[in-house]
Amino acid sequence: MPAIMNCGLSQVNIPSILISNGLGACLMLAILFSKHRRVRSITYDGRMYFWMCFLCLALCVTETIGFLLDGRCFSGARQLITAVNVLIYFFSVPLAFLWICYVDYKLFGQLARLKHLCVLLSIPAGIILLMAGANLFAPVFFYLDSENVYRRTPLFLLPYAVTYVYLTYGAVLACLYRNRVNKYLFLPVLSFVIPVYIGSMIQLLYYGLALIWPTTALGLTFLYINLQNEETFLDALTSLYNRNYLLHYINRLTRQAKKGSRTIGILLDVNGFKHINDSFGHLQGDQVLRAVGNILIRAAGQAAVFRYGGDEFMILLENAQPGQAAELLRHIDTELRRYNASGQLPYPISFSSGVAEFDSADVFAFLQEMDRNMYSHKRSFYSNTQS
Repeated sequence: MPAIMNCGLSQVNIPSILISNGLGACLMLAILFSKHRRVRSITYDGRMYFWMCFLCLALCVTETIGFLLDGRCFSGARQLITAVNVLIYFFSVPLAFLWICYVDYKLFGQLARLKHLCVLLSIPAGIILLMAGANLFAPVFFYLDSENVYRRTPLFLLPYAVTYVYLTYGAVLACLYRNRVNKYLFLPVLSFVIPVYIGSMIQLLYYGLALIWPTTALGLTFLYINLQNEETFLDALTSLYNRNYLLHYINRLTRQAKKGSRTIGILLDVNGFKHINDSFGHLQGDQVLRAVGNILIRAAGQAAVFRYGGDEFMILLENAQPGQAAELLRHIDTELRRYNASGQLPYPISFSSGVAEFDSADVFAFLQEMDRNMYSHKRSFYSNTQS
């Protein structure tokens, strides 16, 4: 094997690169080999997330190899250094593009929309990849000087620009639509993009530092933590907050109530749900529960909606004003009549509801009062139906 020797002076701090990219690689390996991967890989957003992690891992390793080879002389070194740096472009732009796809699918969950988005927004990425491939034969984004040291060309800013556009587009998309879609999301956009922005800007200004991919790994780790929160606090069927999150939420409301804040709770139960399951099957019952979740989110606005258990749902109104609960129930009734008129189900959906005001001194009494009022309403409903 030919000896590897320095050919030129490279402005690279190898120990710092090994530490930073090594840390990023370790974070990605921990996520990729986590016990949650098999479960998450079933969904499209889960697959996209783990592909982002895999690309980030590949970039941490590839960039480290590129820095280690920079300015080295041995047989075939020039071709190898060029190929390694081209690979970095081949991995980095698709990672940023996957971020857009991930955010879009998390928000809307529509494969048709995602495919249309891919066709439109993949064009800049495709151009960058073609130009990166051309860099194997001509100095497009970079070149190696006579001593095999990596040098940037003015066009090296173009992949940065495309990457920033993708990152920013995904962030703006999430900020604009996260409150308009009919589901709750644990999607910490800023926790992902800000570390990437900072790391890439520093490395852009000071070549020889390795910050882009470790900070990307950090951002992906923040995403992963929030994905676990999503599994813990969101109901898998309806995408509403679940009972676990309700306990955290009420704990916070208890502290606010001591300061004089007024909270009103509404407990709702689907009328005749057992009959729906018995007559039409549990899959049809699941469809009813998903429809109820969408109806309540549309009607509730900024209020928090929970799947309390089974076919029971709860809405909590913070800083409630007099008459606000009655107004919300009217909104729910309007959404309910609109859904029933759409004919999506062969039978109408209806609710029984119970309202109570939260007293920070006794959470159990608050839940019990809602439950008691709801069952009183349900008895009236069945009494009127039978008569």
